[in-house]
Amino acid sequence: MKNKGLWIVLGVVAALAALVIIAFNQMRAQSFNEDPAYWENDIAKIEARYNGNYPQDAVVFIGSSSIRKWETLADDMAPIPALNHGFGGSKIKDSTYYLDRLVFPFKPRAVVLFAGTNDINGVEGSSKTGEQVYEGFVDFVEAIRAEDPELPIYFISISPTKARWKVWDEAHKANELIAAYAATQHNVTFIDTTEQLLGADGLPNEDLFGWDGLHLNADGYAVWTSIIKPVLEKDLGY
Repeated sequence: MKNKGLWIVLGVVAALAALVIIAFNQMRAQSFNEDPAYWENDIAKIEARYNGNYPQDAVVFIGSSSIRKWETLADDMAPIPALNHGFGGSKIKDSTYYLDRLVFPFKPRAVVLFAGTNDINGVEGSSKTGEQVYEGFVDFVEAIRAEDPELPIYFISISPTKARWKVWDEAHKANELIAAYAATQHNVTFIDTTEQLLGADGLPNEDLFGWDGLHLNADGYAVWTSIIKPVLEKDLGY
């Protein structure tokens, strides 16, 4: 019986290890992928939620998996109507590419973007610079302005994370450049969450992140909510 129990434990450990390896390989594949069409299935699934009946005048949250994994977004933002259009390990240009499917049909009250962490991913041969991420955000804003000159645009700062701490200098540079740019633009706002995600030691606060050291946990999303929601309420009149 003891041997049987040991084999069960070993089997569970092996299964978990296999899942970790699969997730790691998937992240690497996404890191090197630069074709927005890679996300077509994810975009189609988001569209299928509405079956052509697009709710209007909500706040659209778009970007990478930190948005997608924000399962309590609608409740956290209430009474602000919020739509979660995050997808996979997407990059800034992916959100720009799918604006005509994930943002414009909804005629939103505002759009909130969190992206850039998968651009500055620390993977050799794939990781971008802070300047490149900043340029990607400028492209995002200009694509929206071509469709709607007045739509409020918000950028949630790239988070300091344990998983990508080695490239934090580049991510921080992107945040600084985007913040400076936003300050010169009409209806473009940079929302800085950096300080609240760091511990007293100046490192990412591990209590706010999941097992992967990359994505926020429930406490981390509570921190985001406490920062982002008051900004939207004040600016949008909720």
